[in-house]
Amino acid sequence: MNKDRRTQDGDAMSDAQAVRQVLDGQTEAFAVLVRRHQDYLFGLLRRHLPVSEVPEAAQDAFVKAFEKLSQLREPDSFRAWLSSMALRRAIRYWRDVSSRREVSMDLGGDGEQDWLEAFMGDDARQRHEDFMRKREASSVVTWLLGHLKPDDRVAIGLYYAKEHEVSEIATMLGWSVEKVKVRLHRARKKMAEIMRDEAGKGRLP
Repeated sequence: MNKDRRTQDGDAMSDAQAVRQVLDGQTEAFAVLVRRHQDYLFGLLRRHLPVSEVPEAAQDAFVKAFEKLSQLREPDSFRAWLSSMALRRAIRYWRDVSSRREVSMDLGGDGEQDWLEAFMGDDARQRHEDFMRKREASSVVTWLLGHLKPDDRVAIGLYYAKEHEVSEIATMLGWSVEKVKVRLHRARKKMAEIMRDEAGKGRLP
């Protein structure tokens, strides 16, 4: 991928050029970076935070990026740098959550009755059951992630999204490649152990 990023959003300048213009005092050029990367950033944060937390986290990341832009060593790596700020924000959120409450498993939830009423007949019932199995699987994954350390939770989420190589995850989290590999291995091992324990107790579908 060309690191001198350009898009078809009507902005001819690259990320590096926009960064340099902002640093030269043309702060309106930062709007180019926001327009170009906001959809990506929202998508990234949606995979690591509750939906209600995403707008504020994205805004915080852009504000911090603007304030610390002079610290960006490679202007053409703005997206990776912005991502690292957003992910650190996500890690802080989960640290706060884990300090305030225990993780619980909820395989149900509001809206279930709506689905039951919306589908009728044998074929519809099968579709509903298929949906609920997927919903339960998603709930179990969320519950398992809640047992991990906040930074491990974010790292494994990045890895299994299959959008980032280990080297990219290392850059985004400020870790070495070896540290990413070790943390991913430990996180997967812990999740597997919890799954075995809970399955043995008959608490998982």
